[in-house]
Amino acid sequence: MATVGEVTAGAAEVAARGGAGDGDGRSAPDGPARGAARGADGGGAGASARRRTPRRLPLRGRLQSTPARLRALVGGVLVLTAATGLLCWQAGTQAQSTWSTITGSQAPQVVDASALYQSLTDQDAQTANVLVDGADPALAANRATALGQYTADRTAADRALQQATLSAAGNGAVQSALAAVLDGMGDYDGLAARALALNDQARAAAGHPDPTALAEYRQATDLMQNTLLPAANRLLQADNTAYNDSYDAQRSDLTAAEVWTAVLGTLLLLSLLGLQGWLLRRYRRIVNPPLAAATLLALLVVGTALTLFPAERTQLHTARRDAFDSVVALDRARAISYDANADESRYMLDQGRRAQYQQSFFADSQQLADLPLATSVSSYDTPLQVAIDDYHRNHQDVEFGGFFGTEFRNITFPGERAGAEATLDAYQKYQLDDRHLRSLMTDGQLDQAIAYNTSLAAGGSNADFGVYDQALTKLIGINDAAYVTAAHSGAGELSDRVPLMAGGSLAVVLLCLLGVRPRLAEYRR
Repeated sequence: MATVGEVTAGAAEVAARGGAGDGDGRSAPDGPARGAARGADGGGAGASARRRTPRRLPLRGRLQSTPARLRALVGGVLVLTAATGLLCWQAGTQAQSTWSTITGSQAPQVVDASALYQSLTDQDAQTANVLVDGADPALAANRATALGQYTADRTAADRALQQATLSAAGNGAVQSALAAVLDGMGDYDGLAARALALNDQARAAAGHPDPTALAEYRQATDLMQNTLLPAANRLLQADNTAYNDSYDAQRSDLTAAEVWTAVLGTLLLLSLLGLQGWLLRRYRRIVNPPLAAATLLALLVVGTALTLFPAERTQLHTARRDAFDSVVALDRARAISYDANADESRYMLDQGRRAQYQQSFFADSQQLADLPLATSVSSYDTPLQVAIDDYHRNHQDVEFGGFFGTEFRNITFPGERAGAEATLDAYQKYQLDDRHLRSLMTDGQLDQAIAYNTSLAAGGSNADFGVYDQALTKLIGINDAAYVTAAHSGAGELSDRVPLMAGGSLAVVLLCLLGVRPRLAEYRR
């Protein structure tokens, strides 16, 4: 038989088991009743427990859960990556479009407008030369050369007008200037042709044009000076302004893109580092290889953009300010030089307008190399010599203005200074030739003046003008080559790097998704 102690101990044990099993603090009944209750209810309670679904966390809890935080961090990284990539892509493609517009239309239009101005000027000069030569058999070769050059100038003017017409759509200033040139060229051709025909019919001697022919030529040259050349200059200014506007706008856009890339790129890199730090604290994983690779790639994309955009601004500046500004100034100088050369022919041709044409020659000279102390042709040489001497003593001391002053203050490229100096020396020699020509005219030596002015032999005025023109053309070529190099380099860098930045941004997105995919998958099991 069991002792009282054993019975009491057994009861206590049963009671203790009953209290622990019930879970609500109440004791279960003893004996068969309890067994019956457990038999009746146990199966139902167990089945209910197996069917019970996990309790859903409140909204705030779900937002603060680990997977929600991970998704938020990854979403922020992806948004920043997309914004940075789109910004780089948009800025890069816009710059490519600007380079295409500049090199494909705007810069060529400026060059064509300059060529038109020069061709028109030289047409008038050659008309005057033919009239000056007259029917003198000794000047027949010069006359034939002048007629051939007139035809070449007319062809070049037509070609420049055709190019300008193709690109004039949407630009009212260009269209207006073109209309004035087109209307005036036909009238000029008619007047010039009548002047030449009348002079030939009269068999006029050299330097003594037929009065009727001279009257026709006066109308022609007045039309050229008062209508055609101003219209061509407006065309040039309109085209040059369009190029300048594109240049200013693109440099501003690149500056803005650089700033925003720096901001977004910094945020992107910080968010990537923050994501990896959070994963390190939460999962005790020191390195997540895909995210580490994404960070390095993002750094490469941002670094590429932050070096590309300033480089593009530099190339734009080199192409426009360092090179093309000189091209424009020197092209204008060349056209004005041809007009000055024509003034010499007009000076010999038209006795009644000699003072006017001499003043026009001086005005052209001031456009080329403006000298404040010079007040006339006769007072031009000494200030020019002083300015040249001062420049040779100190290259920063450029005392002359005009188109040559613009060039000498913008010397940038190898060989440019030597080319500019050779051009200035040749220009000075041509100016001295002009003084000799006028001296011959003043002494009444018209025939000698005509021969000297039209001579292509060494030492002749036309020969020295040719040397000057060749030096000027070579100087233009130096700057034009620098412009082409800068434009090619700028467009080429974009072609290489824009796809790299776009592809890099996409790779950052894919690497981020790859890096967090295993962690998110753990919560879907």
